[in-house]
Amino acid sequence: MRKILLSSTTAFAMSVCMASAGGMAEPVMEPEVVAAATSSSSGGIIIPLLLLLIVAAAVSGGGSGGTTNASDARIKTDIEWVGMAKGFPIYQYRYIGTATRFEGVMAQDVANIRPDAVVTYPNGLMAVNYGKLGLKMRVIH
Repeated sequence: MRKILLSSTTAFAMSVCMASAGGMAEPVMEPEVVAAATSSSSGGIIIPLLLLLIVAAAVSGGGSGGTTNASDARIKTDIEWVGMAKGFPIYQYRYIGTATRFEGVMAQDVANIRPDAVVTYPNGLMAVNYGKLGLKMRVIH
């Protein structure tokens, strides 16, 4: 009897020790941490800021004498040909990211006919000196 009592006491003591040490408890799974994908460059903010500056210059008539406007086809959308003026194709368009429609020329067209009226910015985008063409860029709506 002494042997049975001793072995049951030992088993009880071991189970208490194991439970208090975490041996009998269910394992707790750590939640998986997923890092949000982020860009290592600031290109996400720089491009919209550059477009805003270009549009602001176009609307205010920035450039020399208030006649040079950003007119590169690569920064325009919803482009529609509307006719010709002084030998240049005229289009209605929006600048990417804006709702306002404009009417004017495309720098790429002007560069083929009157390269002296085109200015190329350091970033490669082109602007047109409307004064040299005898034309004006118009805000439609």
